Amino acid sequence: MKFYLKLWIVIMITTTMLPDFLHAQAVPHLQKNGNAQQLIVDGKPYLILGGELHNSSSSNVEYLQPAWNQLKEMNLNTVLTALSWQLIEPEEGNFDFSLVDALLEDAREHDFKLIFLWFGSWKNGLSHYTPSWVKEDQDRFARVRLNSGKATETLSPLSMEARKADAKAFAALMAHLKKVDSKERTVIMMQAQNEVGVIGAARDHSQIANAAFNKQVPTDLIKGLKELKNELQPEMIEYWSKTKYKETGTWPEIFGENHYADEAFMAWNYARYINEVVAAGKAEYNIPMFVNAWIVQPEDTKPGDYPAGGPQSRVHDIWRVGAPDIDLQCPDIYLDNFPEIVNMYHHSWNPLFIPESFSGFEGAANTFYAIGKHAALGYSPFGIDDPVENPSESPLAKAYNVLDQLTPVITEAQAKGTISAFWLTTANNPQTVELGGYTIEASLPKNWRTGETTAEKGYGLVIWKGGDEFILAGSDLNVVFLPKSEGKKMAGFDTIYEGEYIDGKWKPGRLLNGDNIMINYNLSEQAAINRTGTAAKLETEPSVLQVKLYRFE
Repeated sequence: MKFYLKLWIVIMITTTMLPDFLHAQAVPHLQKNGNAQQLIVDGKPYLILGGELHNSSSSNVEYLQPAWNQLKEMNLNTVLTALSWQLIEPEEGNFDFSLVDALLEDAREHDFKLIFLWFGSWKNGLSHYTPSWVKEDQDRFARVRLNSGKATETLSPLSMEARKADAKAFAALMAHLKKVDSKERTVIMMQAQNEVGVIGAARDHSQIANAAFNKQVPTDLIKGLKELKNELQPEMIEYWSKTKYKETGTWPEIFGENHYADEAFMAWNYARYINEVVAAGKAEYNIPMFVNAWIVQPEDTKPGDYPAGGPQSRVHDIWRVGAPDIDLQCPDIYLDNFPEIVNMYHHSWNPLFIPESFSGFEGAANTFYAIGKHAALGYSPFGIDDPVENPSESPLAKAYNVLDQLTPVITEAQAKGTISAFWLTTANNPQTVELGGYTIEASLPKNWRTGETTAEKGYGLVIWKGGDEFILAGSDLNVVFLPKSEGKKMAGFDTIYEGEYIDGKWKPGRLLNGDNIMINYNLSEQAAINRTGTAAKLETEPSVLQVKLYRFE
């Protein structure tokens, strides 16, 4: 009898706890899979094929209605949209989540996932989205002051009252999302604040900030930096090494009498502030959370020209120590050197996601490159709700269509490390990667008769399936495979099929040969360098090719 009683108790406990366990596993989260950190949504790896709305679009549900169908035609699966502290807590302690609920309803109706951008204390370095009761009480909620002593509209990250109020509001929001969305899981990530930092000065010169700047650098920061000594960013090494890695002293004494000390000071205080906000939110509903950076522009000469203290790559180490609850530090990229910038933000400890960037052809190429080269979680151009004529025909829509087809194949390859990518212009043509025992060369297409390049830009990704088989996807590239290993020196194409993936299964189209693979008829010249004069051609319209090679000599 005792045995059956114990068995009954075990069964009751197990069946009671099992739904909570399964629910915890189902909540969107980051997970290390092989070589990649991946976003897991509804139990499987998810690629964010996103778009960010204009800042004020989601403040009115009726205003946004015409945009939803356009976003669907553009093949988005995720919409990034702002949530304003001002609208959510118009009176202190009184929360209004009606807008949140309406956005969730519209997103579900159109089969979108959402990433909410918490415009709380800061948006683009300023504090325009704070409630009136915060804006009007400068005594309670301290402001950043410039070198001149002039006040700004920007909340100081050293204001403990502002920190507590923001954290309370964010926690209330996350508690509400857990209540209304943990089963549907429409919201897959949260952005905490937006492009924070001091504009117009290298640091805050308010009374509380000046006092803190001339005190000892917190021991927690020094301890954390020492633990990261083999992974420090070049800028941190440059400035800290000049003081012989001093461990005690004020900010100028540790980092030097320069603007880096100012920037490091602000980075620490922004990181500590936002980490407290994020931790309060995660305590209610623990989904991935990230911050985004207004990156340093070519014309910027000092901190303050860009938002000083934000999560720029030069202070990643400080943010990493100061904000352990933040999952990603993400770049907003509006410059042409996209490959260089993403390389600065993708680390073993920091998976890549681009929450703001270009649309158009550049956006399509950026998405392919980030996902293929850096195992990115995804990509999101800004202002995606701008009216577009024939949205389904836009370069981004066509690129997203291909990536959507390939998502299971891509995420598996990211985990295995069997994927790479190309982003070509006339300035960096051609490019090579090494994968699957081959040197794979991508070049812009040429007219084989005249030798003239017929496209100025091209992009694509390559996935090694194993053996001599590969998948190619992209636009305006010629791709050649050159054997690396010992043995037969030349590789020809056994088959090149164009086609598409439907419900995860490959449906082949034409078998390509003849003019569809020839790029150079000077076979004697080509043979001398172990080439065949053929290539797998990705045309202007984004497409997918299945390639099988054979070797000979």
